Amino acid sequence: MFKLFKNDNNWSENLIKDAELLRLHRLLKEQIKENFSGHLRFYILDSGSCNGCELELQALFNPLYDVASLGIEVVYDSTNTDILLITGLMTENMYNEVKLTYEKLKEPKRVISIGDCPLMKAPFTNTFALKSQGINIFPVSQYIGGCPPEPKLLLRSLLKYLKNL
Repeated sequence: MFKLFKNDNNWSENLIKDAELLRLHRLLKEQIKENFSGHLRFYILDSGSCNGCELELQALFNPLYDVASLGIEVVYDSTNTDILLITGLMTENMYNEVKLTYEKLKEPKRVISIGDCPLMKAPFTNTFALKSQGINIFPVSQYIGGCPPEPKLLLRSLLKYLKNL
């Protein structure tokens, strides 16, 4: 993914996008333009995660993956979002917040579950702090598994979801 080269006796990193990433960018941009008039807004809600999935989601906005150039942005008001992304196990402390956030979503309500935790496949599922599986609270449109899912898997899964809208 990274190519190192020597230039004037200093090592530097040159980001090289591979063919799959370039293809994903092109197809995602087309789908976002078609389905969302060129701007796709995410609201990310951590319902009790280890933050591994959040780090992978943040990586999507670095210069290599650069999803901002595709029209993807993170919003901080759930009423202005196109898709709610949920990470983590459903803890007792976050249950009401997740439920309220879901209720505030505009129609159609689109929810994507990120990582293995919402599917209760995490290594720390047997604890008193959990409320229930997130899928028991509201309908989830798409699941993206992995612990945590790497950025290309997130992009592939998002593309698959957008194609099915």
